[in-house]
Amino acid sequence: MEIRTLLVDSNAALLTELKNLLRLYKVFKITGELSTTEEAAEYLLANDADVVFINQQPAPPERTSSGCYLAALLASARPDVQVALYSDDDSAALSAWRCTCSGFLKLPFDPLALQALAARLQYVYELQLTRREAVNRSVMIKTRSGYQLMNLNDILFIERSDRKNRIVTESGREIVLQGYTLGDIESLLAGSGFFRCYQSFIVNLSKVSFIRANSDSKSYAIRFAGYSGEILLSREKYPELVELLRERYVKLNI
Repeated sequence: MEIRTLLVDSNAALLTELKNLLRLYKVFKITGELSTTEEAAEYLLANDADVVFINQQPAPPERTSSGCYLAALLASARPDVQVALYSDDDSAALSAWRCTCSGFLKLPFDPLALQALAARLQYVYELQLTRREAVNRSVMIKTRSGYQLMNLNDILFIERSDRKNRIVTESGREIVLQGYTLGDIESLLAGSGFFRCYQSFIVNLSKVSFIRANSDSKSYAIRFAGYSGEILLSREKYPELVELLRERYVKLNI
């Protein structure tokens, strides 16, 4: 595992010290060294990075804006990039928190403090990696016409009807499966963000946009963005699904 790391500071001595400390962890791969916030912002428009270590004031104020400016910029433009801020000023810690930095280090560098921050950066990176792998995960499925590689992120839901299992994709395409029970499919998709919401339906949680709940008739259904129909949700599964979605996703109309 390599965490692509960008260093931003015009102080050569601090850069050298930080590089030497990061080499102890072996997972941080230094992919760039820049002097100003503006250079870092331009670099990140054209290049990938996982972590940025930046001085709160990487160069004199007449040359560059603060490290917090870069963190605030990345929070909206590149939220996948973690920013670690450092400074010899204690008050910069509050600024780092306000601009959603992943961590703050007080100068001079404390190896123990860096160890704790490195562990956190690595932990978050591994979570991001797991999520990306889950989104891009594919499985080989058996259909009437043969075996097919299916990207799980393309699936809206799976339905059991007329003794057949069919996959409905985001584009509206339907794929009839061969030789599976719905329980087999549920096991195949375990741990990939799918949920059995009804006896005959398995839904991709990341695609749910609306839950219709009618307390009078005690009927519940799930809708998807860009899909005209809806699928059934059992009354027993309703509270479990709502809790799952609230834990995982935002901007959900429940």
